[in-house]
Amino acid sequence: MAVRKWRARAFAKINLGLKIAGRRADGYHELRTVFQTIALADDVAMSVAPGRGVGLVVSGLEAPGGRENLAYQAAETAAAAFGVRGRIELRLTKRIPSEAGLGGGSSDAASVLRMMALAAPTPPRAAAVLALARELGADVPAFLVGGTVLGLGRGDEVYPLPELGQWPCVVAMPRAGAGQAVATPEAFARWDAGHDGGLTASGGSDTLVEFCSLVCQVLPAFRFERNRGLPPETARRSKVHAGIENDFQCGVFSLSPDFPRIHQQLCRAGARWVSLSGSGAAQYGLFARAGQAQAAAERLRREHRCWRTRFVSRRECGNAVRKA
Repeated sequence: MAVRKWRARAFAKINLGLKIAGRRADGYHELRTVFQTIALADDVAMSVAPGRGVGLVVSGLEAPGGRENLAYQAAETAAAAFGVRGRIELRLTKRIPSEAGLGGGSSDAASVLRMMALAAPTPPRAAAVLALARELGADVPAFLVGGTVLGLGRGDEVYPLPELGQWPCVVAMPRAGAGQAVATPEAFARWDAGHDGGLTASGGSDTLVEFCSLVCQVLPAFRFERNRGLPPETARRSKVHAGIENDFQCGVFSLSPDFPRIHQQLCRAGARWVSLSGSGAAQYGLFARAGQAQAAAERLRREHRCWRTRFVSRRECGNAVRKA
């Protein structure tokens, strides 16, 4: 059995709005969100050689090891589901911070699923790969689609949306310390506490219609401004006040003064849209010009963890896996 190798870039994501419709009968929360992949990425390498089991080496930023790591789980699960035989070795170079709402672990898992599908003796159907992704985590399916993606249900029911172009983006979060990390279960618990224990999602049809209506208004405005340009105040009215906001934001901002400070700094730097990603702790600002984004990143980096990046298209995501 010859050794086979692949490499992948596992892109992060931001959320262009996130609405919680309530708690579902299965204990999860009903969500409405728009995912957008960005160029901040982990590197994932995988090899299949003679032997058995799964090995994992993680370098770069801190991440879980062994079976606690979602990429490990993806390899183990896909090996059984797709009939991949041999020893699977994974190497993750982590650049996406954890507990940031950027989906690093989910993106790693999606990349492993795509590589495992290539390693399978018979290529699995796309529906089978998507089903495994949904089992692994609510954000994983969005990374299989890539680009701009509508997420419903737990966030795992995904639909591709029209692409928005390569918006320059700045991602920032507080430096490590007490109260600066945000675990998703805790973020949901805070939301529940402020909404009568979480309310009950009764199908969510009204919320879905309302959210999709807002998406139809706001996403074309993104594309119009990027292609033709709008005055900053017009841009701010057309998007920030359109009503697509992140329902986790109020709870996260109460954890530390660093969160509202980052929000204000991104706004003052000229960002056209500023919001929390997922359940936090990262926030992002979208800029009309790369130079603006670079200047903003340099200023914010003096106080916070900060990355200058850009939107990544569905096609670029699709080309992110290659033979090594």
